[in-house]
Amino acid sequence: MRAFSSTSGRCAAALAILGLWAGCNEPKPVPASTVVLISIDTLRADRLGVYGAAPDVSPNLDALARESVVFDHARTVAPWTLPSHASMLTGLDAVAHGVEGPADRIPAKAVTVAEQFAAHGYRTAAWTAGGFVDKGWGLEDGFESYDTNNPWRSEGTGFTRYLDRAIEWMEGTNGAPFFAFLHSFDVHAPYTVARPESLERFRARGAKDNERDYQFFRAVYTGYAKNMGFERYLRLEEALNDYDAGVHDADVAIGEIVAALKRMGRYDDALIVVVSDHGESFYDHGLWMGHGLHLYDGVMRVPMIVKLPRSQLGGRRVESMVDLVDVAPTLLEAAGLPPTPHLQGTSLAAIARGQKRARSWSLSGAHSTATHALVRGPYKYIGESAIPPVHSVRHNIHPEVPTPLKPYVQGDPFKTVDPRGQPYTSYYPNRDDPLGFFEDVTFLECLFDHRSDPGEFTNLARTEPGVTEQMREALRSVYAESKRIHAELAGDEPQRRLTQAEARQLRELGYTVGLEDQPVAPDIDAQLAALRANPPRPPPQEERLIELDREVHKLRLKRRDTGLLAAEDLEQLTRLAERVADWLDATDDARWSMRAMWRVLEIEALGTSANPEFSTRAVERRVRTFHRKHSGEAGNKPGGDDVEGEDPSRSSPWESPKDPQPPSRSGG
Repeated sequence: MRAFSSTSGRCAAALAILGLWAGCNEPKPVPASTVVLISIDTLRADRLGVYGAAPDVSPNLDALARESVVFDHARTVAPWTLPSHASMLTGLDAVAHGVEGPADRIPAKAVTVAEQFAAHGYRTAAWTAGGFVDKGWGLEDGFESYDTNNPWRSEGTGFTRYLDRAIEWMEGTNGAPFFAFLHSFDVHAPYTVARPESLERFRARGAKDNERDYQFFRAVYTGYAKNMGFERYLRLEEALNDYDAGVHDADVAIGEIVAALKRMGRYDDALIVVVSDHGESFYDHGLWMGHGLHLYDGVMRVPMIVKLPRSQLGGRRVESMVDLVDVAPTLLEAAGLPPTPHLQGTSLAAIARGQKRARSWSLSGAHSTATHALVRGPYKYIGESAIPPVHSVRHNIHPEVPTPLKPYVQGDPFKTVDPRGQPYTSYYPNRDDPLGFFEDVTFLECLFDHRSDPGEFTNLARTEPGVTEQMREALRSVYAESKRIHAELAGDEPQRRLTQAEARQLRELGYTVGLEDQPVAPDIDAQLAALRANPPRPPPQEERLIELDREVHKLRLKRRDTGLLAAEDLEQLTRLAERVADWLDATDDARWSMRAMWRVLEIEALGTSANPEFSTRAVERRVRTFHRKHSGEAGNKPGGDDVEGEDPSRSSPWESPKDPQPPSRSGG
C-alpha cells in the first residue's frame, strides 16, 4: 500500500485547519498531534450512560462524552468484526474495500489511515485482542507496531491484556505526533470474562423477570448459544448484568487512557474517537442473541463519541445519521492530513459543525446470509438473502436435538461443524421447525419506517410496494458504485487463510470458521421464489403458544432458583401440557404437531427433574392421535425421510419408542 498526498489534498486540509468553511463561527480547529482511536468490540450504544443506560456502568465514558461530540444515530457497516474495522481504517464501506468474508483482505491499492499518518511523520501503533482484528487481513498496514502476538487469553481479551504496554509506548514517543489504535473484547461473549469484582458488583443488582426470558428455552438448543455460555442464563437480565460488567471493565480502561494522556500533557490537544464495530442482539427479534446473523438495529447501531482537540464542540449531540466510513476522514482531517483516494466518508467534526454528509445513506451487509441493507431517510431496506435459509440456519445457529427427544424427530440429517470445530450430525427438522428457528432469520426483503417503528418489528415490504421498489433500486445503485470502487482497488491479493491457532481463537469467540467455503446452492433463485410464494410464517394464535412458553419458563426459573417444584407446580405443568394440546387442536393443522410435541416433552423434562414419577404420556398420545388424524396417513413423517441411526422398527416419529426414556434436560 502507499500513502497519498496531493496539492489539492494539502490545500483542502489547510483550509480546514484555518477554519475557512462557509458560515462557520466556531473557533479555528487545532491540528491534533495526538490521535487515538478506541474500538470496544460488540458494544451496544444503549448500554452506556450517555445513551440512556444506568450511570454506574460507564462513568468515565460519560465524562469523556461531556467534552465530546456524541452522535446519536451512528451505524456500522456489518454485524461482525472484520469488515467493520476495515471500514474504520480505510473510510470505505465493506463492498468497496471488499473485506466481506474471512478469506478477504484489504486491497493493496487501498490506503489505510495508519499508512497516511506514517507517511506524514506520525508514530503509529496498535494493540488488539486478536480474533478478526489480528494480522493478515491488512488492518496492520501502516503500523510500526501491531501488538496481537500474546498467547490467546493468557492475558485476557480486554484492555488489561496490553494497556500498560500501550501507555508506556505513548509516553515513549517523547512529544512526537502519534496515531494509536486500541481494540478490546471486554464486552464480547462469553460475558463472564469480566473481572470477578465487576461480575460480583453487577450481578448484585439482581435480575427481574422479562417478557423475553422464555427465548432461552429455544436458544439452549443452538450450538452458538452453548459455545457462548448462554446456557447459564435463564433470565435476560442475568445476561445483561454480565454484559454490563464487561462494559464497565472497558470503561475503567478508558479512564486510565484519559488519565495517562493528561499526565503526558497530551489530552487537551488530542483527538479521541471511541466507537464499536457492532452491537449485540438480546432477543430483540426472536431467537437470536449475539451478532453476525442479521442486520437489525440492535446490532447495527453503535456508539460514536468524538473528543476534538481542546474539546471543541464539547457537549454537542448530533442526530443525523453517520457510520463507520466517517471515522477515517475524521482522523485525517483533525491532524491536517490530506484525504486518501476513494474516501467515501465525511469528517465527523465537519458534520458536527453543520456540513452535509457526502452520503445520505448507509450501506451494510451480512456475510453469513449474503444480505445487504440500505438506510436512507426514515426507511431501512434489507434485501433478500443469497444463501439458502437451511444452509444459513445450520451453519450459524447450529440447531440440535437432545438425544432423549430424537425418537420423535426424524428431520433431514446434515453434517456440520459446531463453533468449536467439532463435527456432528444434526437431525433438526427442516420443514417442521418446531422451535421457529427459520422464522427468526431474515431471508426475504424487509422495509421498515424508523419514524413509526424504531424497533423494526413491522415489515412494510408488501404493504408499501412503491417505497420498497425505490429502496431496492437505491440499494442496487449504491452497491454498484461501491463495487466500481472495489474494482479500481482490487488486485491479485491472495485469500487470507487461517492458521489452526487463529481458527481456535475465533471458535472461542463463537465464530464459525469455514462458512465461506460452503457453495451457494445453484437453485437459489428457485428457492427464493418458493419462499416468496410461501414465506416462513408463525403458527396461528402464536400469542397463545408464547404465553404457554412463558408460563412454563416461570416454573423452570423456580426450579433453577429454589431447586424445588411443589405438588401444585407439577399440577400446573400438567395443565400447561394439556393447554398445548388444546392449542394444537385449535390449529386444525398437522403442520404444527411437532411444535406441540416438543413443548409437551419439555414440560415432561422439567417435571421429571423434580419428581421422576411425573409424566405427560397421556398428552403425548393425544398429540400423536391428532397428527395421524390430520396428516392423512399414519406413517407421515413431518420432519423428513428415514435417517441413518434411527430405529427401523418405527414407521413414524409419532409412534412411541419401544423403551421410552424420559427427557433428561431439566432446564436448570
